[in-house]
Amino acid sequence: MISLYALARVFLVASWAVVGAKGHLIHFKTPDGWRIAGIYYAPPKARGAVVLIHGVGAGFGEWDSLAPKLWKMGLGSLAIDLRGHGQSVLAGKKTWKEFSDSDWISAQKDVEFAVRFLEHHGFKRERIGLIGGSIGANLASRVAEKLRLPWEALLSPGEEYRGVRLQIPQNIRVCVAASPQDSYAFQTALSLITAPNVVFLQASSGHGAQMLAHPGFVDRLLSWLSRNSAVIRN
Repeated sequence: MISLYALARVFLVASWAVVGAKGHLIHFKTPDGWRIAGIYYAPPKARGAVVLIHGVGAGFGEWDSLAPKLWKMGLGSLAIDLRGHGQSVLAGKKTWKEFSDSDWISAQKDVEFAVRFLEHHGFKRERIGLIGGSIGANLASRVAEKLRLPWEALLSPGEEYRGVRLQIPQNIRVCVAASPQDSYAFQTALSLITAPNVVFLQASSGHGAQMLAHPGFVDRLLSWLSRNSAVIRN
């Protein structure tokens, strides 16, 4: 039987276009045929990399302000359009507006193969983390557990969004963040902070990547990333 890694190498045939000085527009295919688009930043001698996963109805542009900051920290990043969003398409398939819960659950494959893309381009798995907003946070939580990634930052996670349930394993370093006005995500985040591997960051307002509009919140998030992205799990 072909291994998942070998399968990844079959599907991770990327097309490239330069976006600005440092970012590249890339595409790769998932095993179920979706052509996933993303913006890939790979600083010289990067010490790690991050997959960035947006919320419902958004796209990789949600992370435009964060990716250059990650670059300055020496972290590569791959911000993807989830299936049915933006430039991630499959001929004859519906867009996110018609997705069922099972379609959203299947979007986990997009994140998994974004990690495979980074592995294929030289990043070891123990150096790859995930940042997700809203449903992207829930998808990140599931992939981090499945692929045994070292860390994840979950912006406005919920117990469940559109059938995608949150999963928080004990052997992964986790940062959860939410604002008080976002009551569902805020209560979800607070319910997680009793775990020893979970750190909570509070923003003044916003949901998911919207919290990145607050410089103080961004500084605290980057501080957590700086400490935790450098730690290799035994």
